Amino acid sequence: MDFGQAVALTVAVAAPATGCAAADAVPDSTPQVAVLRLDTPVREPVWSKEAHAVVALAEDASRIARITPKVMSGRLTAHTVLSGPLPGLGENLAPSATGGEVVYAPRPDADQVAVVDVRTLRAKTFLRAGRAPSFVAVDSGADVVLALSADGSTVTGVGVQPAPGEEPAVVTQTDVRLGPAGEVDGAARGRLIEFHTVGPDRVSHYKGGAGEVEKTADIAFRAETATGDLIKVSRLYAAEKGTDRLVAIDTAPGGERLLMVAQSRLGAPVLRLAVDEDRLYAATEDRLVVLETNSYEGFPEGRFTVVKSVDFRAPVKDTEVRKAPLSGMTVGPERVYLTMRGVPYALSVAKPSL
Repeated sequence: MDFGQAVALTVAVAAPATGCAAADAVPDSTPQVAVLRLDTPVREPVWSKEAHAVVALAEDASRIARITPKVMSGRLTAHTVLSGPLPGLGENLAPSATGGEVVYAPRPDADQVAVVDVRTLRAKTFLRAGRAPSFVAVDSGADVVLALSADGSTVTGVGVQPAPGEEPAVVTQTDVRLGPAGEVDGAARGRLIEFHTVGPDRVSHYKGGAGEVEKTADIAFRAETATGDLIKVSRLYAAEKGTDRLVAIDTAPGGERLLMVAQSRLGAPVLRLAVDEDRLYAATEDRLVVLETNSYEGFPEGRFTVVKSVDFRAPVKDTEVRKAPLSGMTVGPERVYLTMRGVPYALSVAKPSL
């Protein structure tokens, strides 16, 4: 997401549970990089644990696509299902973090967030989440959908687990004054509402109870893209705009300052970031770099540890696909999915073993 052109809101959502066969598990003979043919180009994908599928925005229509990986005759393929028209969709989708079979889809022109069933791809209901919600995320610990307004002025939180007989209601509305060039990253755990905002030249941290969310700290940084840690909710990973630098930003003891606790040069600008509970995934124009998150032990040397770097372009034979820009990235239980702008394809890249 280019923060200079759009307002975004992202949240670290808990990774898929282990203990059973992964939904996107494939035979050992499957190539490290597989090309998946889709029915339409898509963007801003997320992984739905409940649907065992990638859910994304259709690029050329106001629809949502569900893309289910499967193996046919020993080859990894994908089955695409498109929703009916959902007019005025915003910048992204946010999957449920509490086991609900839904994704949240902002509709800024309608001043609402659609709650879409991932199995039927139909809107079950609509949430009022402030004026012109354009980007959404889910704070799973507080059971709150966070919606960032299209002009970047406010973050509105709506409780999605109301008491019996009550409707979902706004529980917080925070003036963040990002302007139309910012992002918000919410926490994956904890009862307090907690999120980061990422503006054109600054990262800020907000935290507090319902109706009491306040900015705790900020730091100067120009981000190209960012994502939160799934375990350590105060930590944000961000790629510096126009350079190859990747950083981890966290609160200092006492919570009154933000510090860069790790940084590394990856050799090329990072365009997309994603995480699971163990790894950070950084996509450049042609490589997927896998790094350790060190969520518990931190970064005593102040640097990331690179686990693996994969050239995901080289194995692709189709010239159109090989040259297509990235339009998004998401992480499944066993594989990472990269969607491509302007072409009906996605790349599936095997995750390195732990």
